[in-house]
Amino acid sequence: MQKVNLQTGIWYNDHPIELSFPDTWEIINCRPDTPSPLSDEEIRARLGKPVNQAPLHTLAKGKSRPLIVIDDLARPTPVFRILPYILEEFRVVGINAEDIRILVATGTHGEQDSTALANKIGEDAYHSCRVIVHNYKKNTKYVGKTSFGTPVYVNREVLESDFVCGIGGIYPQHTTGFGGGSKLALGILGRKSIVNLHFGNHGSVGGTYNINNTFRRDLDEIAHMIGLNTIFTLHTNGSLELVNLTCGDHFSYYAEAAGFSRNTYDAPLPLDADVVIVNTYPSDVSYTFMRKGMKPLRCAPPSATKIAIGYNHEGVGEHGIFPQGGKSRLENLRALRLRISTMEPRVILQKIIKNILPKKDVPKQPEPHQFALPEKIDNLLLYRPKGAHAHIPPIDDMQITSSWDNVLAEIKKQHPSHENLRVYIYPCASLQCLDHLKLQNQAAN
Repeated sequence: MQKVNLQTGIWYNDHPIELSFPDTWEIINCRPDTPSPLSDEEIRARLGKPVNQAPLHTLAKGKSRPLIVIDDLARPTPVFRILPYILEEFRVVGINAEDIRILVATGTHGEQDSTALANKIGEDAYHSCRVIVHNYKKNTKYVGKTSFGTPVYVNREVLESDFVCGIGGIYPQHTTGFGGGSKLALGILGRKSIVNLHFGNHGSVGGTYNINNTFRRDLDEIAHMIGLNTIFTLHTNGSLELVNLTCGDHFSYYAEAAGFSRNTYDAPLPLDADVVIVNTYPSDVSYTFMRKGMKPLRCAPPSATKIAIGYNHEGVGEHGIFPQGGKSRLENLRALRLRISTMEPRVILQKIIKNILPKKDVPKQPEPHQFALPEKIDNLLLYRPKGAHAHIPPIDDMQITSSWDNVLAEIKKQHPSHENLRVYIYPCASLQCLDHLKLQNQAAN
């Protein structure tokens, strides 16, 4: 049998797993070619050379109420790897750990497990600093509107600080191309702001990794408004090791850092696959967020067996705007209600009148050909390694198993002539980038 080693259980029960495959199968391991992990000396050197800004200890001089914004458990940013050096920078100017607040940018992701947060932040910093978990339903204050008309309600801790910086990562994101940078600000906004950003005037980039979009420009304005001008951006490999660090003025360096993600984590399309396996680590905290690693399955041929691996310690997980695991009709109605909530009364009235009045018989213009990946993945098999106890209810026609032997049996069942199968494995699928527009050209031909 052939063996493939992967990682699972981000933030909770992080551990390696070993998968076995018949020797006659062709295993294509699409592991990204990431740089070597940064040493302590390399981390210090990069902190000493921020982009278009002075070093942190210079920026923090004379401050007394600093705030560090970090992304939450849904993001695989290894905050623990860099935070000790950041606290060291503050100590240089007389700011001790007990004077520093860490605000966890949850967006609408709900409560955060304290043990898991300690793993992400690092035990020493978690117990030394004051850690605050953002709640988008309360403790926010209105600070104005962006040029896009987005009302900005931000966590009051930001307004009570005399210096704000952030720690985040850059990961593929369907709507804005990549997360990170000023998108970190979204995680500390109030409900009305978040709803307007998602259901207001901004369209989606459709998973094309295009960062030149109005959603991100709106977020840039918000970051400027709330003083989030300094961000430490981390890139990790498939084992949660820090392989790249950029810091300073994120408005200046974001495009280059996003380019690093696009190039380093580029992965081939599984065009000729019989089996496609995505390991959703390091975003396998819950079913809701493991879906960020599903793109290779959506790019797979219809005949391919589709398997996702996710520990999913939190079960289904929580998302206040895009909940997962419910009935699609109810979710569509909920999205419609949220979209209506962003409209002015006159706009709502105009739309009602437009739908009531008889429509003129105008010849329909042909729409340009657009290629969209399927949202629903048929016959998905979810492999949850043993040890994950949180319940996941039946979702669509997804099968769930904690036995790898059952996975192999299902593959053989779907491919009766299973002696020579081609298997694509994406070891850290939530980090990896696939150019699905190549499929559009294929479909057109």
